[in-house]
Amino acid sequence: MTAPANGRGHAPEGVKGRVITLLAPAIVGSIYTLAIVWSRLCRRPRHPASGSARRVAVVGTFYNSNWFISHATPLARSGIEELLVVTDQQQPPVDGVRVYCPSAWSVALFGRTLAKLGCLLLTGLRYRPDLYMGYHIMPCAVMALVAGRAFGRATSYQMTGGPVEVMGGLESENPVLRRLGESGRRLESLTLRLVREFDQVVVRGQGARRFLVERGVHASVVAIIPGSVDPKAIPLALARPHDLVFLGRLADLKQPLQFVEILAGVSRGVPTVRGLVIGDGPLQPAMRERAAELGVADRLEFAGKTDEVLALLAEARVFVLTSRTEGLSIAMAEAMMAGVVPVVANVGDLSDLVRDGVNGYLVPPNDIETFVRRVQALLEEPALWKRLSEEAVASARGHVGLDHVAELWRDRIAAVLGAPTRGKPAPGA
Repeated sequence: MTAPANGRGHAPEGVKGRVITLLAPAIVGSIYTLAIVWSRLCRRPRHPASGSARRVAVVGTFYNSNWFISHATPLARSGIEELLVVTDQQQPPVDGVRVYCPSAWSVALFGRTLAKLGCLLLTGLRYRPDLYMGYHIMPCAVMALVAGRAFGRATSYQMTGGPVEVMGGLESENPVLRRLGESGRRLESLTLRLVREFDQVVVRGQGARRFLVERGVHASVVAIIPGSVDPKAIPLALARPHDLVFLGRLADLKQPLQFVEILAGVSRGVPTVRGLVIGDGPLQPAMRERAAELGVADRLEFAGKTDEVLALLAEARVFVLTSRTEGLSIAMAEAMMAGVVPVVANVGDLSDLVRDGVNGYLVPPNDIETFVRRVQALLEEPALWKRLSEEAVASARGHVGLDHVAELWRDRIAAVLGAPTRGKPAPGA
């Protein structure tokens, strides 16, 4: 069985869209070039006089509250005094974290990107952070580099999406990078020069680290730190009414239509199978339509965007991930800690956590037949599912447990600033 079409569902581009597509390489190239020049003209990082990191400033776009909590919490517990987060909208409260959003009038006047940069600069003037950190190369890591160099502070780039952020092109969810097409590949050399300007690059797994080091980013600069999951936040699973679960944005990059195909394939062998989709996005209508075509609409539930993610995950048996590219998926890690067995595409850094046949299954990308076979075996063999479920919990706790990730951040911040961090002790210290 071959994979279905991606079902991207984009409306035909108007004149404005075609113009942006034509100009995208020049726009991105100019921004990267200016950022490199600015970095080299400005003061190099000046370590805090006390030799410790009192404050860290983070700028990013956080699509859901769980993702925000998984990244902000270990940073706040890494021994720093305070984490300052600049983002588009308010986030759930986290101890030791302050969230700042650009005003509505500044967004209306300057656009989201410039408004967020202005907010970051004003936050820097007020609090004088010792480290500036940006999630995703474009535009947030660029903002962090600009602000950090302006104040003579260290800078960090979090490559959360894996090498695709550097390679650019259609695989990116960024609206500008997505329009680059093959020209994004030609920008790779310039992007790598930009990456080398940062004092620290944080990736999610071995594959991303290897990609950067092989392309000239110094190994000492690149650190592997995953997002975190707090084991205490995972609810006890009393029942698992959902056989398959999909969690993520219903967008091209995640290929959610393949989840519908997999559900339909499994239903031929397990007629009682039920699937759950957690998340929202532009491809939801296409998913519903495809489910109706394949006769599984009555077996597929859409939970939408919800704050009950962890509770819903704990009610599932198998976590399915069909993305074309990933870093190390926090959604997958949360599912594993809840005892949900992962059956996922072997892309990005997922293999850092999933061991094929031990705590889940790695499937060749777009191989619907293998997805169906693996899921069906788990549903038909309770002993197999139980064994892999227990292994999934244990491995997730060891790899992405909150205390462990907080310690990784404590060590990395100390390394980038050239001195041990002080302040609030990390858990277990």
